Amino acid sequence: MTLSITRRDFFKVIAVAGGGFAVGLNREALADNQNDVFTPNPWVKIEPTGLVTILVDKSEMGQGINTSLPMLLAEEMDADWTKIRVVFAPSDPIYAHPWFHTQATGGSTSIRAMWLPLRQAGAAAREMLRQAAAKKWGVPVDTIHINKGVVRSGLHRASFGDLVHEASHLTAPKEVTLKNPNQFHLIGQSIPRVDNLAKSTGRARFGMDIQLPGMLVACVLRSPHPGAKVISFDDKKALKINGVHYVLKVNSTVSEGVAVLAENTWIAMQARKVLEVKWDTPVDANLDSNRLMSKMQGLIDQEAGALTAVDRRSAETDNATSMIKSTYYAPYLAHAPMEPLNATAWVQRDQVEVWVGTQAQGPNQQMISEITGVPSKKVHIYTQYLGGGFGRRFAPDFVMEAVSLSKQILSPVKVVFDRTDDLTQYYYRPSALCHLEGGVNDKGVITHLKAITATDSIAEGTGFEKALIKDGVDQTSVEGLHNILYTIPNFKVQWAKLDSGVRTWFWRSVGHSQNSFFSECFIDELAYLAKTDPLTFRLNHLKQDSKHYAVLKLLKEKSDWSRILDTGHARGMAIVESFGSIVAQMVEISLIDGKPKLHRVVICADVGTVVNPDNVKAQLEGAMVFGLSAALYGEVKFKDGHAQVNNFSDYPIARLNEVPPVEVYLIDSLDNPGGVGEPGTPPIAPALCNAMFVLTNQRIYQLPIIKA
Repeated sequence: MTLSITRRDFFKVIAVAGGGFAVGLNREALADNQNDVFTPNPWVKIEPTGLVTILVDKSEMGQGINTSLPMLLAEEMDADWTKIRVVFAPSDPIYAHPWFHTQATGGSTSIRAMWLPLRQAGAAAREMLRQAAAKKWGVPVDTIHINKGVVRSGLHRASFGDLVHEASHLTAPKEVTLKNPNQFHLIGQSIPRVDNLAKSTGRARFGMDIQLPGMLVACVLRSPHPGAKVISFDDKKALKINGVHYVLKVNSTVSEGVAVLAENTWIAMQARKVLEVKWDTPVDANLDSNRLMSKMQGLIDQEAGALTAVDRRSAETDNATSMIKSTYYAPYLAHAPMEPLNATAWVQRDQVEVWVGTQAQGPNQQMISEITGVPSKKVHIYTQYLGGGFGRRFAPDFVMEAVSLSKQILSPVKVVFDRTDDLTQYYYRPSALCHLEGGVNDKGVITHLKAITATDSIAEGTGFEKALIKDGVDQTSVEGLHNILYTIPNFKVQWAKLDSGVRTWFWRSVGHSQNSFFSECFIDELAYLAKTDPLTFRLNHLKQDSKHYAVLKLLKEKSDWSRILDTGHARGMAIVESFGSIVAQMVEISLIDGKPKLHRVVICADVGTVVNPDNVKAQLEGAMVFGLSAALYGEVKFKDGHAQVNNFSDYPIARLNEVPPVEVYLIDSLDNPGGVGEPGTPPIAPALCNAMFVLTNQRIYQLPIIKA
């Protein structure tokens, strides 16, 4: 599939992407002054100088897609990688995600979804350049060959830039031929990230870096309880502080609060402290973690009200010789990206401009249009680098706050969260309580497994209900349970919907993050019940020709699974399929003062075709550390309606000295790519807890491992 865009519109796109930060930039004039530029599709333009500009329509939050996505297009173009420039694409429906049908980044889908479209776009550009050369030189097109940006036919030679004039007058081919994998010269190579220099020298621009003439910084005093509304506020003390310009109510459907608008962040934060706001008392002001636990347990005990996600029954009835029942719990988790949430908005009478690190350009563009009454095509979102996303920057609240405030004063406003704002504002990975029952027969084979989980719905209220809720069951609530990869003749999974009053959201690896902890720890329990080595037990329940079997065999080899460990050391493992990839992890630990010390982590994965090996390995390592932090420390508790976290002092993350050497091994594959950003997160918690059992003979049924 090759998309089309007019020359004039494409130059507008380039102007927004490359120069949108320059306030008052005349995009029409810039478009008209661009002569003889070859723009075969929305993702690429070639200038007479030979410079190839590739537009990335996904958000770069450290996962490396500003390098990997251009590699796909440049590969099929046979472009010279040293003459590539990468810029962010503007917000435009033409960049709608092929699967989400709106411009957005999430679900470890960037490479998966664009694997064919970008390669097709590159191949189309390549064919147009070949046709242009054939026309210019008067030779058959099948004599034209391209290699690293040089076009050849016999004694004829040309760069891409030399052919821009001829190519710009051609029509894109309706069908293209893609390369075979053995023809790749970029895909499969560990090419350094294109943003390495900018980030290491401080020139990369994040949302927090935005400065505009006349811009005010806003800090918002938000509701102390989920759902609380502002009744009234007293701004007299705040307005007396030098540098404070306004105190305004946030008029947003997704956020409630009172904002101080000041000349800089420090002044705004200090003035916010003296605001006096009267809030109403919502029904969930008594939100309490202990009450929620009791509520979840009640939902599981009732069972009759639960919805069935899968119910697979075999003619073989229960012939178990040993059975076990267990209940696991995973807490609410915050996202805690290193760059605090922020957004800069400038609502004008005829357009809206927003500078933000966001994962949801399309949804934001639509919501902003509804809030302001400005047509969505006049809502321009300039994507900045994201200092971590993890799903949190898919939420709209911080963007809509900036828009709401700017709308009231018609000047640029930057909303800035501090760490407490970030940790307490109720967009969390949901907590979950899961009861499992299972058995094995005298041959050590699983006879049945039944699971019922009580948790909030993530999908409800996000706009993705049609895609994520099937037959009433939120698929994010049961993923990692209803699709576990083992052969089990009698298998049933149910979901009991929890209405906690807490806003839940997509968190890195979503439902797999808690459900894989439940399922892989319980599978380990069944292995010990069967008196079988845990890795062998898993192999026995997998088809030998499956990808899962191959990944586990690789883990067994690379981790030296059968090796006798040092005294006081133990190992545990887990394997999870998520987002189109299969990841197995082994962790070796010892105990110091009853707490785990990690000595080694081995990661083996099948992620399909590997576009950039170093990038894939870095993502699997980073995702593992993200999951390790949650397993060791991650927990948000509630008391009297308040989240009991304020900063990293009470929401710690794993430190450098807690992360051991990590080895990553990838299966060679020619299959379409799987996801990479999230699949490394789910296996580490169960692998670690399974290792803890070996040392302590005590199962860990509740996370985090280290309690505050």
